[in-house]
Amino acid sequence: MRRIVWVVALTVVVLLLVAAVSTVIAEPELGRTTWRFVRDYRWWLALAVVVAVAVFLLRWLLGAFLGHQRCSPWRAHVRASADALKHQLNALPAERTRARRDRREAVSQAVGDHLRAACRFAAWDEEENSNGGPSVGRQFNEWWTGASCEGAYVNLHEAEIALAQLLPDDEIEAGIPAALARLETMDVTDPRRRAAETQLAVSSPRAPRRAAFQSAVRTGLELIDQQHARLRGFRNIVLTTTVGLMLLVVAMCVVGAWKPDAIPLCFGPEPTAATGQPSAPVQGPVGVACPSEEAPPTPGTEPRRLPAPGDVTLVALLGLMGGGLSGALAIRHLQGTSTPYDVPVALSLLKLPSGALLALVGLLFVRGGFVPGLSQLDSQPQILAYAFLFGSAQQLVTRLIDRQAQDILTKVPSKEPTTPKPEPPLAEQPPPSRRATRQLRRIRPGRAAR
Repeated sequence: MRRIVWVVALTVVVLLLVAAVSTVIAEPELGRTTWRFVRDYRWWLALAVVVAVAVFLLRWLLGAFLGHQRCSPWRAHVRASADALKHQLNALPAERTRARRDRREAVSQAVGDHLRAACRFAAWDEEENSNGGPSVGRQFNEWWTGASCEGAYVNLHEAEIALAQLLPDDEIEAGIPAALARLETMDVTDPRRRAAETQLAVSSPRAPRRAAFQSAVRTGLELIDQQHARLRGFRNIVLTTTVGLMLLVVAMCVVGAWKPDAIPLCFGPEPTAATGQPSAPVQGPVGVACPSEEAPPTPGTEPRRLPAPGDVTLVALLGLMGGGLSGALAIRHLQGTSTPYDVPVALSLLKLPSGALLALVGLLFVRGGFVPGLSQLDSQPQILAYAFLFGSAQQLVTRLIDRQAQDILTKVPSKEPTTPKPEPPLAEQPPPSRRATRQLRRIRPGRAAR
């Protein structure tokens, strides 16, 4: 289907080119008019071509990125965990009474249904694989909403909760520490955590202990699912903000290239129009410094545009570089995560448009005199250096978001130890010598007591 679309589009383009060439040959005047139109609007046509190529590249990169999601580690983890639960169910001892056998059959059927559903969510459909794989829209929807990931883990957790009804007493006793460890992220005063710690810490009858263990397992696994959903929502918010800021930066660059006087980033005397040429470009006097160039060295040369159309774009690029450098340095404070959602990557991407936007706003504040003690910049390198500095300063704003992300990641239950490492034991002291032993024996009990 995709090949047919490409062939049809290429055929239409070729036909349009043939029609245009034929029209130019048949009517030379129309050809000259068309050429003047292309020459006058050549920059807009070039911009349209660049936008079309950028859209095509973004779609290709998005498809390549989303295509690797089918090899995500969480899919292998779900399948391995499903196989482990299935083997654990098959290894349980046989029941003796008829009632227990019926109960085990019903629970085994429920566990099997949940495990099959989890494996189905963790795999792509065979029909779509035979047709060349799922579409980019479905892949993006799966990645954005996390429907497959959440469905796989919820069914896997339900199978584990149902299996707790059949576990022997010794396996329940061995699984109590893991069940209580999942509840450590909850508040200490939470009634569910206090009840689980109270009922599972003391010896109790068989049936109430099993019910308390199953309730603790359900609470802990539901807590994991809720924290994962919260983490996915936070990642989506960060990515949406990143895209919004990037579009805002691109809009400012377009406005700055279209009307350079709308966002002036030059310092020094105000530019004046060239004498006798009202329609000529604006030539800045000596002493004007802009991000792209400085004032003409001598009068009489060809007038140049100050502010230049590339000033805003150059400042945004320097801010982008500053934001990328500060983001790379901030990685040392971030911790990796075993969750399926790449929150640290989203935070690193947020720093790029934040640096570009802060560089533009910072230079506007300096030019407007809002920064105390700093009102004018003397040269082009100084303007670019301040743009890079303002871009690097975005870390002062985004570190609050980094802290919030780290707080959310900390609340996700994991198998990592939460207590500090134990100190190494002290070296064993050598036994006292015979002389010291004799001296201790000579001390009377009364004197030793004093």
